[in-house]
Amino acid sequence: MIRLAAFRFDRRALALPLVAALPLLTTGCGPAVQVQLGIKNVPLDITVGNQPLRESPRPEAPAPAPVAEALPAFSVPIGLPDVVPLPRSSGFVLPPPPPDAVACAQLDPTKPSPAAATSEVSNAATMGRWAFRQTGNVTRAGAGAAPLDTAAVRTVSAARETSQGVFTFSESGAALGFPDSSADYMASNSTATPRTPLVSPTSRFALARLSIPVIGGSVVFQPASALTLLSTPAAKASQYKPDPNNPAAPGTTGSWKDSQSDPVSGTTVSIGASDLGSIRVNACGTPVDAWQVQATITVVGTQVSTASGTVPAATKLTMNVIYAVATGLGGLIVQWKETTTGTLAGGAFSLDGDATVSAPTPAPLP
Repeated sequence: MIRLAAFRFDRRALALPLVAALPLLTTGCGPAVQVQLGIKNVPLDITVGNQPLRESPRPEAPAPAPVAEALPAFSVPIGLPDVVPLPRSSGFVLPPPPPDAVACAQLDPTKPSPAAATSEVSNAATMGRWAFRQTGNVTRAGAGAAPLDTAAVRTVSAARETSQGVFTFSESGAALGFPDSSADYMASNSTATPRTPLVSPTSRFALARLSIPVIGGSVVFQPASALTLLSTPAAKASQYKPDPNNPAAPGTTGSWKDSQSDPVSGTTVSIGASDLGSIRVNACGTPVDAWQVQATITVVGTQVSTASGTVPAATKLTMNVIYAVATGLGGLIVQWKETTTGTLAGGAFSLDGDATVSAPTPAPLP
């Protein structure tokens, strides 16, 4: 490439004058030689002046793809769950549930009791399905040890005042701690009509019937006179100073003994008890006022009642119990704790457990 100042000639315009002048130049010197001229196209690229250089084109990289095409296509999640489950390999293990399946609030002493612990029963029990929470184990012959249900229901029915100052009700689901048993209770107060004129009426809360289910039948206790479970007017057991003029008077108050028998089955139940005073039972946060009793109860029998009569089977149980009687709720036993050992209907039997009411009011009967 040849650069000339400020001019740019076409290669054909430059070639014609040169061809025309060439014969004259060649004839001025030396021998004459015949000149043969011809024209041939020769590709030239002559640039004159200050024109910018043109670089040969380079292979260009492909244009970048649009952003939408360059990014991988992901589906947008919609409605992600609030909680993503942990993978199995995380090693996270849920804590085991508490051993007591019945959640129960602490006793709130500021809450009122549904009824006061009156010295006597003066109203009928509230009918319904009373919820209880339980702990402990029961062992029966041939079945081995089994835990008590953590939640249980005791159904109170047929509650009424049969006469002035006399009340009765029935209970099923459990009675005296025996699972699936049933019982009838009665209570009388100082306003009741005495059986014999000029004799003060008997004031007490008592067991009128007990039925404990066993294989093939039940052990039944239904005496002619109910067995006293709480002597009323209730008072905490204490030493009593006897009248010097009557040394035969009992030495304590708030303690009693009783023994009754079923004339049909021959089952006999005996009790020796002491009143420990009034307490507040925790009905899952609400206090229930009651009288607490500590007692030793024995059950002795030789028969099992069946649909066709009775069959021989020995029963001999010793029960060490602490229970609470809510006199303001018609005599409902709202807490029961026992250790029982012995023989029931011919087989070994033991029970170590407790039950406490879980609500101050019952659910309605169906």
